Amino acid sequence: MEKETVKTYDDVLESIAVFNKSLEKSKRFRDQVRFFQSWYYVPELDAVGPSKFVRYKGMTGFDYIRTYSALDGRVAEPVLAKWFVRLEDNSPEAVWVRQRVDQLLGHYGKTVGNMAKFSAPRGWSIEKHVETTPPANVQDLNQVDAADLVQDGIWHEFLTLSPEDQRDLADRINKYIR
Repeated sequence: MEKETVKTYDDVLESIAVFNKSLEKSKRFRDQVRFFQSWYYVPELDAVGPSKFVRYKGMTGFDYIRTYSALDGRVAEPVLAKWFVRLEDNSPEAVWVRQRVDQLLGHYGKTVGNMAKFSAPRGWSIEKHVETTPPANVQDLNQVDAADLVQDGIWHEFLTLSPEDQRDLADRINKYIR
């Protein structure tokens, strides 16, 4: 099954939104995360998605699970290069985008691979982004600890719970610790 490639930047935005929703819905899809090498950031959504998924128009998590072995991630790069540029390793922008990926994956107990590459829209920079959005906590890549990112993700999710659910969860954790 050959999927149509994205034709517009709006198609890319839609693909990244669908990717993030698919992660929420499917454990089997989340298990594929470790294989993604190239990640793309879109400031309009403050979200990330992998090239092998984002490249295809109308891709869903189910489609990806069915066809991932037939999809070639290398052909995604030229398609997405119309709108994106690869970020220099360890640049503030790359570190910031990596943190976005780690934060997303941390919600599911996953981490990004060491060989991952990160891209953002042409002309985007952390300085421009910070001027238009709340400040981000940018850390040096060597200081980022996967366990800390997972804990941050868990804490963020905990804060979204109702006070009653927070108490119930705290009680369950206390019982487990004892």
